[in-house]
Amino acid sequence: QYCRYAPEGSRSYAGTRVVRQEGSDYFANANTDVAVIPMVETALAVANLDDILSVPGVDAIYVGPSDLSVTLGLKPGNNDGEPAFDAAVAQILEGCARHNVIAGCHTVSELTQRRIEQGFRMVTVTSDTVALARALDDELRRARGEEPVIRSSSMY
Repeated sequence: QYCRYAPEGSRSYAGTRVVRQEGSDYFANANTDVAVIPMVETALAVANLDDILSVPGVDAIYVGPSDLSVTLGLKPGNNDGEPAFDAAVAQILEGCARHNVIAGCHTVSELTQRRIEQGFRMVTVTSDTVALARALDDELRRARGEEPVIRSSSMY
């Protein structure tokens, strides 16, 4: 309801900003061009997954594995192989399949293929800030005549 404009929802129009940034035809297509993607980052969200996935108009969910891990009592980061994490991931994927909702997950390069094989259909391989920081660090090293650093990935 808060992602769409009336009569389908109750989102605020903020017309001046929208026209300036999106163009004068924005409003005519806005309700069809929106993607509703709730975050699943807590054990509570996993426990309520069927309710979340049953909301009309939900297009996908997006798993934040580090935040989810912390709420499961695990360390932040990659917890593949930890029974609680693996069970939560399986529950998420099964729920998405049952409700015909796309499963998405934040990941890093080394885990991307595994997440796709598990059934995630939307993945991110890094964040904008990490990619930019790494690129800038590499450029600075090159400017100093140094070789760029080969890094291990982290979730962020």
